[in-house]
Amino acid sequence: MHAIRLHAFGPAENLTYERTEDPVPGPGQVRIAVEAAGVHLLDTALREGHTGPFPAPATLPTIPGREVAGTVESLGEGGRHIVHGWSGGGLHDGRPLTFTSDELAERAITSTSVLGPQLIERGGGLRTLETRALAEAAAGRLRPAVQRYPLAQAAAAHRALETRGTIGKVVLEP
Repeated sequence: MHAIRLHAFGPAENLTYERTEDPVPGPGQVRIAVEAAGVHLLDTALREGHTGPFPAPATLPTIPGREVAGTVESLGEGGRHIVHGWSGGGLHDGRPLTFTSDELAERAITSTSVLGPQLIERGGGLRTLETRALAEAAAGRLRPAVQRYPLAQAAAAHRALETRGTIGKVVLEP
């Protein structure tokens, strides 16, 4: 696989695009075939070695990042975790796919629901603008502001974030 690796804390230029071995999931873990990865301003601080709500990586080299979209490729021993909600595979009849607590417990599955479905179901519903924006996006008439970078250009994505040269979500793609 290809990955962005950080061998030393510091500037964006310390991020290198490398070929690495496919990781083997350990007990209770899954391996995800990543189709896109989000980049946040917090990632630039962690890359520099600063701590925040998340600790900086303890060992280097490391593959940075916490937000990915993809498909579970393999399970480690005891690895049974699903994330459902806003994904192409997480929709059923146009609605977010949901599971009851009993269904999850019956299969010994740990579940994490993404924020989108929770917004729709929150008390009082969505504000008028949010409701209209979601309807327009679902109809394909509104596209979220997303800046895409090839994975090999992760350093450029980090620099753009640091200089506030981005609008919307910054995403790395293979």
